[in-house]
Amino acid sequence: MFRYAAVAILALGAIACSNKVSQDQFTKYYDDGRAKPIIAIAPIIDTTSFDSSWSLSEEFSSTLFSKLLGKGTLFLNNENEKFLTTAENPFSNDLAWVKREFSPNEFVIFLEIVEHNLVPVDRTQMVTSPETSSHLNVAIRIRIVDIRGNTPKIVLQELVRESQYFSRVLIPFDYNKFHWGTDEYIASPMGEAHANIVKQLVERINDYVLLAKSRG
Repeated sequence: MFRYAAVAILALGAIACSNKVSQDQFTKYYDDGRAKPIIAIAPIIDTTSFDSSWSLSEEFSSTLFSKLLGKGTLFLNNENEKFLTTAENPFSNDLAWVKREFSPNEFVIFLEIVEHNLVPVDRTQMVTSPETSSHLNVAIRIRIVDIRGNTPKIVLQELVRESQYFSRVLIPFDYNKFHWGTDEYIASPMGEAHANIVKQLVERINDYVLLAKSRG
């Protein structure tokens, strides 16, 4: 069964550094009066078996929302939090329900964490430094749906991947102690890998939504 997590909204003070930045991020319009694309981010689906003391869905939801908000080019609508049921598959061919559930937004972002594996390096096929002990493979499926018309239309569907090599150390990083939300986690190999894949997701969402919006 899918595991769902609602998008965690960060405190406004942690996102905006000034009144000007805050206004740019949360307004529905650009400085020239044009309306920003209105997007909704559905709860991120986690179908991995990654076992941790925190939720991958919550981590990626919170980080993605914060980074997208920081760009100030899209209007992220979080007024009505949406939850997906097991009967609603956002990656199926049936998208009629998307417009019904997510109107009056213009675009809906669906994401699914499909891979999150820490794999030991094969010493017999070493292609990296001898100091490398393992690597983390992360894959997130993304689908952007345009619901402005009568029929929902897929703008982007892609599998985004990231791989991070872990160096051999005497004392392994303790992710149960220094988990997501701690300062130590940010600079950890896993924290860096997650930050890299979120950066890719943010750029894809921003670029494809703006392109679709410009085409009418």
